[in-house]
Amino acid sequence: MEAILSSLTITAQVPDSPFVVQRQDTKGRKLVFTLYALILFCCSIHLYRNPSYSMDSVQYMGNALLMEERDPAEIHRRVYDGLRRDVPNAALKGLLGHNAGAPEDQSESRQERAASSERFAEFFPLFAIRPLYNQTLWVVSKTGIGLVQAGVAISAGSYFLMGILLFLWTRKYCDMCLTLAMSLLLMISSPLMDLGRETTSDALATFVAFASLYLIFETKWLAAGVTLLLASIYFRTDFVVLAGPVIFALWLEGRLDLWKAGALSFVAVASVMCINHFAGDYGIRMLYYRNFIGVPITPGEMTIQFSFRNYLAAFRSGVTLMANSFFVPFLLLGTIGLASRQTRVLFCLALTYIALHFLILPNWQERWVGLFYLSMGVCAAAATGAVRNQRCDMV
Repeated sequence: MEAILSSLTITAQVPDSPFVVQRQDTKGRKLVFTLYALILFCCSIHLYRNPSYSMDSVQYMGNALLMEERDPAEIHRRVYDGLRRDVPNAALKGLLGHNAGAPEDQSESRQERAASSERFAEFFPLFAIRPLYNQTLWVVSKTGIGLVQAGVAISAGSYFLMGILLFLWTRKYCDMCLTLAMSLLLMISSPLMDLGRETTSDALATFVAFASLYLIFETKWLAAGVTLLLASIYFRTDFVVLAGPVIFALWLEGRLDLWKAGALSFVAVASVMCINHFAGDYGIRMLYYRNFIGVPITPGEMTIQFSFRNYLAAFRSGVTLMANSFFVPFLLLGTIGLASRQTRVLFCLALTYIALHFLILPNWQERWVGLFYLSMGVCAAAATGAVRNQRCDMV
């Protein structure tokens, strides 16, 4: 009887359900993303605890206080009281102009600004050209952390957001493990870590510009992307040389009519002119003087002479700085992206932006080119993913 019953037993093999496989795959993706976000968060905390205090941040703090205070003496007192309270002694000595071995003009200028509210106020127009950053700094400081820590938090937070956006962008081309590896390697690279450590407008401005490129060229959300692109100019006016090529590319692709492209280009250029006018900026000669000659003491009272010969000398010096920077390795990395049709436009735009920026201001500082480094990482990821898919298809 048992033999008969055993012979009637039917063994059924249930195939793997696609829903189960999809659920497992989704769970794995979430785990990888969570791991990446956790590592990136730890890096951001490290940057927050170990910032690089820039003298520029002192002037941004003064402009931020202009949102609520008009007396230069009171602004001066509040800014320098905050520095003495929140900045470590070693960094504070540098901000006050007492660092041994620092250039003489730099030390003298910083000492004058620390001692005189009038000298300090003369530098306001040079940094009022970042209006949205100054307002963001003021708003964040109102959470109770103060102006000094607000600048640190903005840079570290922007670094974290850049890393998240980089991961979201590269995962569209690569599997999760490769996305994790490439995103982490890029975000822990020296120029991007320094970008998140500097207490300047550069990290936040770079994030806004990078987000605009993501919306325009990856998600195809044109209106939102162009809005962010134009907004990036109010965080850092040099992004006007990014807006121009992007708008031109959109016209070539047929995504913008000619009159719309012209109107947007006019808005971008007019924005820079309005920002400089209402900020009381001292002009491009003062910009060249500060970058290539020395640190002024009374910028509002100086008559600057800067010839074309001076520009050529600065250009040669800038090329040397560029060659010794991370530019060439990242450029070679991004060149791989030419193998992917999806990111050829991004590669060309990032390279055009760097070229125009360098022609206008031939001084090379890594914090100004973070957008280029991020874009080159996305281009490399797209090409790597395309090659990987081709090999899988062949197999």
